[in-house]
Amino acid sequence: MTYKLLALDLDGTVMGHDLVIAQELVDAVAEARAAGIHVTIATGRMFFATLPYAQQLGITTPIICYQGGMVRDPLSGAMLHHITMPAEAAAEALEELAADGIFAIAYIDEKLHIAERRPELDQYLSYHPEGVEVVVEPELASYARSRPPTKILFLAEPPVVERELARMSALFGERLSVVRSHTLFGELTAPGISKGSALAMLAEDLGVAREETVAIGDQENDIPMIAWAGLGLAMGNAIPAVKEIAAAVVPPVEELGVVWAIRRYLLGRAR
Repeated sequence: MTYKLLALDLDGTVMGHDLVIAQELVDAVAEARAAGIHVTIATGRMFFATLPYAQQLGITTPIICYQGGMVRDPLSGAMLHHITMPAEAAAEALEELAADGIFAIAYIDEKLHIAERRPELDQYLSYHPEGVEVVVEPELASYARSRPPTKILFLAEPPVVERELARMSALFGERLSVVRSHTLFGELTAPGISKGSALAMLAEDLGVAREETVAIGDQENDIPMIAWAGLGLAMGNAIPAVKEIAAAVVPPVEELGVVWAIRRYLLGRAR
């Protein structure tokens, strides 16, 4: 099979906890692009928070952000797809999270909107050294009713995240998509939105068939795109559920698994 589109998760796939992209990976992406393969990023991050990494990788194909809620051109900034959350459901979710004392962020207009500053904010911002704009909106749920978020993220200790994910799923059913993106993060998007749905839209935009796509990831939020892709690959550091759904497991991020995958599966040669 000749593959034409590669979708890469960012955190835990392209880069580890140090948020550093290895030069060998930059070179491998350049080799794939030189061979005529479209390479994109598929992440939960905002567009402008993803852009520096896309630029470092030399990516020119539209990138998937907000867990699939946005597909946008990294060169022109043109919006290909943008699906916001249903306003009422988003507002109700923010109210429910606040009632449980959970710190939540609403992503609106490429800014982080919060009801109040709490220590969790600094913890979250440590994952964004590129810098993001924070807006304090005390009546956050009311604001979301008039300006629907693209995504809501909540941050807590792992057992609390697990509890809240189950509660959000039970409360909102098919009104919202609910997913875990990190041991400390739960995320909510519009119903039916995922990295998989966005990859399908992007492939159609590019004229690439499903069987010609490859997706690589490590967390629960990567499962939809790994399942949808013609070839779905799990990182060696992936959670068990990702490894179970993937066609194969590549080396972990510390061993440059993406480099290995590109050269093995897309360029047809050993690393």
